[in-house]
Amino acid sequence: MPRPFLFCLLLCYCGSAAAQGRTDAPFRDLLFQRASPQLRHVLGNPDSFHIQLIFTTITRNTSGKPQFRDWHFQTDRNQYFNPASTVKMPLAFLALEKLRKLGIWKWTPMLTDSAWSGQTRVLTDTSAANGLPSIAHYIKKIFLVSDNDAYNRLYEFLGQQYLHDQLRAKGYEDVRIVRRFVPMTEEENRHTNPVRFTQNGETIYNQPAAYNPEAFDYSKKILAGHSHWDKNDSLIHAPMDFTKHNYFPLEDLHRLLRSVIFPESAGKGKFDLQEEDYRFLYRWMAALPSESDHPRYDTSEFFDSYTKFFRFKDGRRKIPGHIRVFNKTGWSYGYLTDVAYFADFKNDVEFMVSGNIYVNRDGVLNDGKYEYEEVGYPFFREVGDILYNYTLEHRPLQRPNLSKFQEAVAGLGEKPKAITRGDTTKKRLALVFTAHEFADGGMHIAETLKSLGVKGSFFFTGEFYENPAFAPLVRRLQADGNYLGPHSGRHLLYCDWKKRDSLLVTRPQFESDLDMNLRAMARLGLPEPHFFLPPYEWYNDTIVQWTHDLGMQLVNFTPGTRSNADYTYPEMGKSYVSSDRIYASIVEYEAGHPGGLDGFLLLLHAGTDARRNDKFYFQLRKLIRYLQLKDYELVIVPRLLPRQ
Repeated sequence: MPRPFLFCLLLCYCGSAAAQGRTDAPFRDLLFQRASPQLRHVLGNPDSFHIQLIFTTITRNTSGKPQFRDWHFQTDRNQYFNPASTVKMPLAFLALEKLRKLGIWKWTPMLTDSAWSGQTRVLTDTSAANGLPSIAHYIKKIFLVSDNDAYNRLYEFLGQQYLHDQLRAKGYEDVRIVRRFVPMTEEENRHTNPVRFTQNGETIYNQPAAYNPEAFDYSKKILAGHSHWDKNDSLIHAPMDFTKHNYFPLEDLHRLLRSVIFPESAGKGKFDLQEEDYRFLYRWMAALPSESDHPRYDTSEFFDSYTKFFRFKDGRRKIPGHIRVFNKTGWSYGYLTDVAYFADFKNDVEFMVSGNIYVNRDGVLNDGKYEYEEVGYPFFREVGDILYNYTLEHRPLQRPNLSKFQEAVAGLGEKPKAITRGDTTKKRLALVFTAHEFADGGMHIAETLKSLGVKGSFFFTGEFYENPAFAPLVRRLQADGNYLGPHSGRHLLYCDWKKRDSLLVTRPQFESDLDMNLRAMARLGLPEPHFFLPPYEWYNDTIVQWTHDLGMQLVNFTPGTRSNADYTYPEMGKSYVSSDRIYASIVEYEAGHPGGLDGFLLLLHAGTDARRNDKFYFQLRKLIRYLQLKDYELVIVPRLLPRQ
């Protein structure tokens, strides 16, 4: 750019002596060179708009490890902005982490009691229709539509002292989250109500009411505007006092989001979460209101870009299907904030951007008159477009692997389906074993798999996992690297054998049954699974939907062979199938069908009734040798099936 033009640009935005904080010249130049006159006006008036921006470019080395470079524009942790709903993000992360420590599934029903005035009553969440409220349910609502009640429930669960202790331990020393999003005094916000988690109506964890005695540093006075309306609807001709409001510097919000998007780079700021927790967070941070069935939203009010400030909210712009924004926004008192990670799956680009702006032309707080539509959202749209286009133009040679984010959002907005077969173009299959009350073949199966260098997928019921007699088998299977998943809590029959659409359980009963299964796994130190194989291998579309709503994928065996009949015994009459006949049915199917057993989930049982003397698991070695000679790769279910 010619020198005179650059000099003129500098005069446009450096004229204010009040512009403190960090600004990186290349980032500043990029913004001003590409800005419209309106954006240039906003950028050049820091006294009026209090803008802060952080732009992170991401490159990958040959092993895929991300490397970050942060670019700042007027960032200043001493320049107050009201974080509004962005404080919901750390509470979501901390709540999942706390559940992990307690060994409670994120979908376990949580009820909040009221302890004010010495009285206790259950606070119900009517938005959790057809099911009970849970931490997972609240987190979904926080990211989908920035629900205030959901935030308040997480605040109760964590408690004011706990959440600050945890954030400080992760390096967030200056953060202050001291207010619910309901009218309460400073003292009332120090109290949190009792909460309890239930299963089948019985309390499995009870957390008493708590109080935070810790003193906060309120020595720095924070005032905004020249007038404000108070809670009595009276106009007060004095600035509004934000000294005791929530506080979360933009740099910390940006780092917080990065710690979850890229946990491997978080250091001491890493949350103690499992793979399924991250997948759950990615899914709902990126999901759009129209893609949620539970809860379901009125999309005329909660349109798809409702919480996507950068690039999309202004004008309710359509978000392309190949772009996902993993973010959290906040808006209150004229302050707008967005903390976001962009992933473009079509063009293989990614970047992070966080920013805030203050739009309150008349200087009156709490009057509901802010220039969100006229100035705020257009600011985020244009800055987002500039940074997206810049990133697209400067794509690194080493393209990022965005598969974990693609997998997390796969199937959003689509009708869920059960998966009964994997890729039919690859000679790959999974050996799947289920069990509820019998495990007589367990150790033999484990030894056979290990000796042949094969890993299997085992789906056990909650009662199986809770049985002390089966604990050595579970430990052995886990140590050998096999996949362990759920098969229901108590092996309930979910729908009628003859009238499949007729349910035999309610949604709360189904959720409680699966909850019991997953909690039993958690007590054994097993990671939370993604795949669920229903009891009796029998289900209908409603069970598939309920499983999907809980963030899991329902799978079942591939029909065509008689492998699943290895549980039968002679007294069953015509239903009995001998082991030789089972083996023959597998060989016959492989030889007689195009694609053979490609993508198969070949189901067997880890144990059978004593009345079956002809145990098929004694033919397992012969079966595996046959499949290996046919060049099949034997893999666990997560390798066989795509995430949906």
